[in-house]
Amino acid sequence: MRAGRISFPEVSYDAASDVLYARISASKPLRREKTEDGDIWSYGEDDHPIGVIVMEPRARLQRDGAVYLIVPAGDRLRLQGVEAAMRSVV
Repeated sequence: MRAGRISFPEVSYDAASDVLYARISASKPLRREKTEDGDIWSYGEDDHPIGVIVMEPRARLQRDGAVYLIVPAGDRLRLQGVEAAMRSVV
């Protein structure tokens, strides 16, 4: 899954809660920041993003036809591959 130049090699989806967890690295988060969309970015050493929790991706996909993510640079980008990540839940 990716958003612009940011790739998320580890992705899991909790269908019951409609929450998607995407990790860039396995580093321990040192701080978190909530976006205006309610998503939560985690930051590690040197203040680099290490993951994001995407809230209500299925609801957003149904409402907007896509899931958009506000990345740390402030841009709103389409989250690519989110449909496949949600389908992989058994």
